[in-house]
Amino acid sequence: MAGCVASTPAAEPDGTLRVGARGTAQARAVLRSFLFAEGLVAIDRQGRPTPRIATDWAWQDKGRTLRVNIRPDVRFHDGTALTAPLSVDIIRQQIPKADTLGLEAVDSVEATDQRTVVFHLSRPDGFLPAALAGLLMVDDRKPNIGTGPFRLVPNTTGLEAVRNPSYYRGVPGISRIQFVPYATPRASWVGLMRGDVNMALEINKESVEFLEGAARFQILPSIQPFYVPLVFNVRNPVLARVEVRRAIADAIDRDEIVSQGMRGRGQRADANDPVWPNHWAYNRATQQHTFNPNAARVRLDAAGLPVRPGTAGRMASRFQLNCIFFSEEPLYERIALLLQRQLAAVGIDLVLEGVKGDEMVKRLGKGEFDSYLFQLASGRDTGWTYRFWHSPNGALGPVMQNTGYRGADAVLDRLRQARDEDEDDVRIAIRDLRQRFYDDVPAVFIAWTQLTRAVDKQFDVGDPSDPDIFANMWRWQLASTKPASR
Repeated sequence: MAGCVASTPAAEPDGTLRVGARGTAQARAVLRSFLFAEGLVAIDRQGRPTPRIATDWAWQDKGRTLRVNIRPDVRFHDGTALTAPLSVDIIRQQIPKADTLGLEAVDSVEATDQRTVVFHLSRPDGFLPAALAGLLMVDDRKPNIGTGPFRLVPNTTGLEAVRNPSYYRGVPGISRIQFVPYATPRASWVGLMRGDVNMALEINKESVEFLEGAARFQILPSIQPFYVPLVFNVRNPVLARVEVRRAIADAIDRDEIVSQGMRGRGQRADANDPVWPNHWAYNRATQQHTFNPNAARVRLDAAGLPVRPGTAGRMASRFQLNCIFFSEEPLYERIALLLQRQLAAVGIDLVLEGVKGDEMVKRLGKGEFDSYLFQLASGRDTGWTYRFWHSPNGALGPVMQNTGYRGADAVLDRLRQARDEDEDDVRIAIRDLRQRFYDDVPAVFIAWTQLTRAVDKQFDVGDPSDPDIFANMWRWQLASTKPASR
């Protein structure tokens, strides 16, 4: 730690926030998604679409038309007013490029006046409002001009943004944000300790303990809408049997994986499904897979899968499974080794194979695995659940993996047709989906991941427990500028 003594303070008297990011790709993603550009709507922590550039919206024609009303006071960074006709022009540019569920059914989009955008759909699709959150209002003819709280500074040496004093939700408290790219999260943590930056976008799990209790920093951990599953390829003859998949779910100790594999930086998945537990329509599961290795052994014995003697180079086991895992982060190897030991205790030989990211994506798409271990997105809404767990056959839009699993297709299609305004339909569909994942197990959903950020206390970030604290960065300010309370 002697090499991490702070140098000159990173904070500037004019309110500049220097942010350490993992490479320029992460920095650009943050700039674009949180600071520079916006969608018509946003998705809150509970998965509800909320107003942003749009003030409100309403379904018509039994879900085949969505009418969206645009705020009258939104301007681009160059002063251009954002009208409905200009919004339609940008939407037409963006839809062909968008990798988002909910847009495939859009037949046409039109402006009926200066404030109203109307989407015409070929079929009902309740995912459309959430898709509009990811459809950023950026004109291809002006790619560096957005409507967000910060505008980009042309700079060939780095990524920088200054506050937009005309931002319709209020003037940002920070005057300037500069991004400093680092090769790894650990390197950005070192930059924070040295005072070269005053925020680290991501602290790797091995470094969090060094910052805890440090007087100079605010530690901001939060459970993210990403989960770690052990996913099954049900084309494997053994895994095609649901009683085997249930037995594997019973054999896995999620608490041990969170405490040892994830170093306590995660949250056990209490239910065996990928639905974001903070979703507004989430309901408590009545049935859950709990750690019970004895029950797992009984299930496997009843399935006619006894433990057979080992041979040269192969352990005594009921059967052998291959498991590919993401090898570029130590986290997944730790979890994989724990899974290997836990499954060996019930007579399953889990053979591990580490693969890199590009190879992982290719093999998931082709279904070239018995099982795999990786981090998947749930998102705050249910679109990502559809993308990962609907089979490629008959699915509209991109599907992220090819496991041979079709057990949830009917419920997922029903969920997609439900609209947030029909709350009971959404709740029932999510309840039925979660029950389906319990009855016909496609994976063991192990844990939800935790992301830890750190900010120098020279900045007042508001309520540190705010789950949307990062999305509300435009409200941050220098701590010295905070009005004194009486």
